[in-house]
Amino acid sequence: MPNHNHHQGSGIASHLRIPATADSHVEIRFADILQRDRYDPQGWRREALTAVAGESGWFEINLDALGLEDGDYEYEFIKDGAADTPIADPYAVHITRFGGYRGVFQIRDGRRWQQPFTWDDEFTDGNELRNNHRLVIYEMPMRWMESAPEKARQVGLGTFEKVVFAHLDRLKTLGINAIELLPVQDSPDTLNWGYGTRFFFVPDIDMGLPVELKFFVKHCHRRGIRVIFDVVMNHARNCPLAQLDYGRYFLSNEDEERSHRGEDYGARLFRYWPDDNDRTPARDFHLHMAEYLITEYHADGFRIDEFKGINHWEFIQQFRDHAWHAHQQAFPGRPFIVIAEDSWRRAVITHRRSENPNGRKVTDSMWNFAFRDELRRAFSGHLHTEWGEPSRRERIRWMVTGSRTWNDWSHRAEPGYYDLSQAVNYLTSHDVEQEEEKRIMNYLLAPLLDDRGFRGTVNDIRWVVDHLDGQADDQQRYLHGLALERLRSAFSLLMTSVGIPMLLAGDEFGDVHDLDHTNWRLKMSDPVDWERLDASPNSRNLWRKVAELIALRTEHPALIRNETSFFYFHPDFDRNDGARVFAYCRTRGATLGSAGQVVVIGNLGPQSYSRYNLPWHWMDLDIIEEIAPPQQHTLPERNDGGSVRVSLAPYQVRVFST
Repeated sequence: MPNHNHHQGSGIASHLRIPATADSHVEIRFADILQRDRYDPQGWRREALTAVAGESGWFEINLDALGLEDGDYEYEFIKDGAADTPIADPYAVHITRFGGYRGVFQIRDGRRWQQPFTWDDEFTDGNELRNNHRLVIYEMPMRWMESAPEKARQVGLGTFEKVVFAHLDRLKTLGINAIELLPVQDSPDTLNWGYGTRFFFVPDIDMGLPVELKFFVKHCHRRGIRVIFDVVMNHARNCPLAQLDYGRYFLSNEDEERSHRGEDYGARLFRYWPDDNDRTPARDFHLHMAEYLITEYHADGFRIDEFKGINHWEFIQQFRDHAWHAHQQAFPGRPFIVIAEDSWRRAVITHRRSENPNGRKVTDSMWNFAFRDELRRAFSGHLHTEWGEPSRRERIRWMVTGSRTWNDWSHRAEPGYYDLSQAVNYLTSHDVEQEEEKRIMNYLLAPLLDDRGFRGTVNDIRWVVDHLDGQADDQQRYLHGLALERLRSAFSLLMTSVGIPMLLAGDEFGDVHDLDHTNWRLKMSDPVDWERLDASPNSRNLWRKVAELIALRTEHPALIRNETSFFYFHPDFDRNDGARVFAYCRTRGATLGSAGQVVVIGNLGPQSYSRYNLPWHWMDLDIIEEIAPPQQHTLPERNDGGSVRVSLAPYQVRVFST
């Protein structure tokens, strides 16, 4: 059944209501939090909860009927007299930590109360929230957002307050208009990313109070930045639901559903198949969570972690539909999105097709793993094709347009996307464990160092980046600058390809790993080093170029539509030793050569061209503007016969606006 602990918006219900096994005896014990100097939970006041009539397995208590004095009370539940093993409230909206975790309720004038929060000043002129076709997402691990003191690592100090006052203005200047928060609901994973939620209705106690998360969201909105919450519904870690009613909410190894699910990551898998009475309490729990995050924290969307492991398309579709309905009821007309992380890469979940539940899409969008992988292969010279497989030019075309995706495991093309809002493209995500997944700057710089007789290990790259103004030699500084230039080119493709671009915090200035990213623990404990933004003029220059590209992506009319035309490939593009030059146009639905288009020229090979000739449809070069140009380049020059000549360095991409 739905839980009615919390009204939508600013009100809060007088009742606490929790699930427990039907034959349970449940009590609440509580004390004023100001009585910590006499902390003794065994001596706290206890009151029995009553069974909810007609709702087996639900218990409630009316706080307004207890005659309490005004104050803030910490509370926990006792099940079947087990006073030595108290249970926290899984629906708690405020928690405290002292000898364990407990909920907090507040009483004012004898009635349950919650701290008011005004959203009246949520928006400012000229900073409207952008629709999904204009999104540029900034993936933010909150724990990474504050560099550790004195370069100490394995410490995540990021909080909502630190981000508001130290980062939001710079992110606004960068131009991003959405932040995808890694899980911020309370988790026992203190130094990790938080992919093991404990309390689903309250922010992580180490990141800040509920009012501080609301303040963060409000101040994002005041800057025109949407906030997308990453939610973990595959599993939970130390969630009180397990103590209250394990069998209704979680799977055992003997359950048939368990064999249809994915990894549990050392946690407890939620139960999603209906029970014998066609009830789905775990689904109801997460639907209520979505509604609460929308109405209480003004969430602008969700990213669903471990879609593959949940393996229940009908439930995810139900979650998507419920979240959309709740959002439109609360905020009519505001944009919203539900994104899936499906590591099995099934783009069809974003399609309207008969094989999907109810013949409709399951989610609005999904992470496009194939874009990351194909782009990295292209920039490393490893985009290989075999006899009988699609050609190299087809794979580049698919990477840019998203019309198909390449599966390098099965060596075949798979369905792609028919609208740019369905694919979230990226260079790096937070999940950097595998060598081919590491931060894009490490990926680009390591082979350059290796080829010149240096080493490209994590430690060696970190040393180079942190000694650019001193001990690093001229060759190392040059290679660092070259890698940043190639990263600018990678961003040029990201921002002009068909899809929603996403960048990982720190990639905008070429941050690198400080810890061994192949270690599953250390990869999560490696905060962004913000000092590196100004470590070299090249790093700051990359940041400015990325800002230019983001401005183009969010404002140019051709980039908020799907139409794309490839108008050039080098004749030998498909030969293993052939040149890798290509060109495409985001046409805005107009004929090539029209105003208001974006033209991209790429050289994804090792050859250098001081003057490369290619066909050109925009002959008035005076109206052509180059966006985020490379540091070393020559302007396009017109040839006779409808062509131009341009300079192209190895692995360089150039972007022009008409």
